[in-house]
Amino acid sequence: MNFDILLGIGAAVFVLIFLTYVLAPTKNQTNLLFWSVLLVICAAINFAVWIIRDWNEEGTTLQWVLIEATTFVGALLISSSRTAKSFPIAWKFLLINSFGLGIAFLGIILIRSSLHVINQPIEFLAANSSSHPEIIWVEIGLWLAIFGYTAKLGLFPNHVWIEDTYGESPTQVSSLLSSFIPVSVCFALRPFVHLDHQLFPHTFSGADGLLVLGILTIFLSIFAVYDRDDIRRISAKVALFHTGALAVFLWMDLSDTAFLFMMATNLVVKSLLFISMGIVRMDAGKRELHKIIQADSINKPALSLFILALFLAFVMPGSPIFVTDIILIKAGQIGSKTFVILVPILGIVFFGVMLYKLAPLLNIKGRPFSKDLSTILRIRMTNGFFLLLLLLSTGCWGFYLLLQGVL
Repeated sequence: MNFDILLGIGAAVFVLIFLTYVLAPTKNQTNLLFWSVLLVICAAINFAVWIIRDWNEEGTTLQWVLIEATTFVGALLISSSRTAKSFPIAWKFLLINSFGLGIAFLGIILIRSSLHVINQPIEFLAANSSSHPEIIWVEIGLWLAIFGYTAKLGLFPNHVWIEDTYGESPTQVSSLLSSFIPVSVCFALRPFVHLDHQLFPHTFSGADGLLVLGILTIFLSIFAVYDRDDIRRISAKVALFHTGALAVFLWMDLSDTAFLFMMATNLVVKSLLFISMGIVRMDAGKRELHKIIQADSINKPALSLFILALFLAFVMPGSPIFVTDIILIKAGQIGSKTFVILVPILGIVFFGVMLYKLAPLLNIKGRPFSKDLSTILRIRMTNGFFLLLLLLSTGCWGFYLLLQGVL
């Protein structure tokens, strides 16, 4: 996969999310013009982060500025539902992300200033680090930059904003933020992880800390999803699991092709997950599982799309997640890091817990959409179907690349 394909997938995902917001708003979504413009601005900022791939002082600083801008725009979008919960959640999102990005910026300054003082090529510095004691400041800077960006990514212990943000925001906002922001943060983090592997391959460094936080986040998501009775927050825990998996992939420092495919996977999987979840919630008129299960009927196509999205987010062949699991296992065997097979194994465990909670929904009898919501939900179902096609196409493309030996 090349960068242009990723941009195309990102553009297609955004158009479908945007059309869902504009053509099928809920009664709480007022002032559509203003919020639609903010959606476009948020997406444009994220695309700009992806495009800036040169690892130089101007590039890393501009990436940081743009990612910080997504924090402010994202906080406004979170509050767009204008409920009693949305405003404190928007503040939590703003404060935690700004806190993390402040630490990351300090790390970037330390790295850049230290490398400027040492004034040696990275390859030479990696081979002669003992003759440059000032390299300790580069290591400290990498710890700060990597840890700071993990707050924006949503890893433990700064994961607390994930559930509230994705669980209480409008469906389209949750789709946009969960799909695009992790990709932007990964683009910013990747050069620092690569530099860390080059300079400190034999010590416990910032990149290794990223791995530990990712695995802790995965375990936390499994324990947390068991206690959740809210389909919005269950979906948020799915996003949290995949955030932890992203950290493991970043630590593996795979090829550009594998990295770009992983980013495309994040886009299509999370967008379909939240769009399909929103349809079920609107159709049921409830979000608590025990209340939905007690209902007399539910729209079966909407429920089937949501359940299928959950399957495709973990275990189903044909999903890009299935491809990324194969990539991870293959890279782990080649690099003698076989423990990374823990990620797909834990994915199966997470899926099993989630299926145990959601299986009773399948016993509810079917019915059409209610007349007052029929138009809105049919539009959302159409957009969800296109997202499903995009997800399956990405998965098939990944299998083709695997067979060709590209991934």
